[in-house]
Amino acid sequence: MKNTYYIGIDGGGTKTNFILFDSDKNSIASVLMPTIHPAQTSFKEAVSILTEAREKLLINIKDCDYDLKVGAGLGGYGINKDYRKKLEDEFSSVFEEFRLYSDAYAAMLGALGGDDGILIIAGTGSIGLAKIGENTYRCGGFGYRYGDEGSAYSIGKAIISAALKESDGRNKKSKIYDLVLEYFKMNSVNDIATSDFTREHIAGLAAEASKYIYSCESIKNIFERAAGEITLHIKALSEKFENKIKLSYIGGVFKSEFIMKMIKEMNPDIDIVSPIFPPEKGSILQV
Repeated sequence: MKNTYYIGIDGGGTKTNFILFDSDKNSIASVLMPTIHPAQTSFKEAVSILTEAREKLLINIKDCDYDLKVGAGLGGYGINKDYRKKLEDEFSSVFEEFRLYSDAYAAMLGALGGDDGILIIAGTGSIGLAKIGENTYRCGGFGYRYGDEGSAYSIGKAIISAALKESDGRNKKSKIYDLVLEYFKMNSVNDIATSDFTREHIAGLAAEASKYIYSCESIKNIFERAAGEITLHIKALSEKFENKIKLSYIGGVFKSEFIMKMIKEMNPDIDIVSPIFPPEKGSILQV
């Protein structure tokens, strides 16, 4: 009887991580490659990346004959139909048997170990997902222009806004004013107001500000509001469930002990658990 091996893939806008699993779905080897996102690379290059990753992983298999199944959670796959078709064509050029999901869905499967429950992702952006049997529900995830509440970007943006208010007297000066100038290495908030920082740079301000949660009331309030926004995602998705709810989480915002404490206090009836598996393993749980 032939053994079955699995390749689990987590693909985003900047990189793609591949993990080879044995028949018991234990990790054997991994390789990190560039992105295969259709908006970031050509079809030819994406196929080349998939082929190279496949070759690097399969040299770790000692069996002469085996089955290979592939699961992938990919950025852009869940929403954009054109991206979805291109990604399916890319994979069919390299693999015979595969299943593709959105990166968020694969992350949810991994974090919950395939069980029903809720996953909240709060990194640079934010989104909530829920799984009940074969049904999946989404909350938030509308992007940084109009959504992504509770994300690191939204926290960073709120801190910048507070610094601008402190600069002209709308708010009393606090640690925020100096923190923002120091973080962006600027001499004036006017320079900050006219600068075009990346989302990631603004999101990074949240981690820096978290050091002062207990010494600056203004920063504490911003983080409390972020926890409240995350809780709104949780409450909306919780209405879909009839039984006890398991919730997991992914993203840099949850590195804040204060955020975690607030979310547990705001959601006392929910079982909050650390992620069980990474997205790569989540992508092969239903293969």
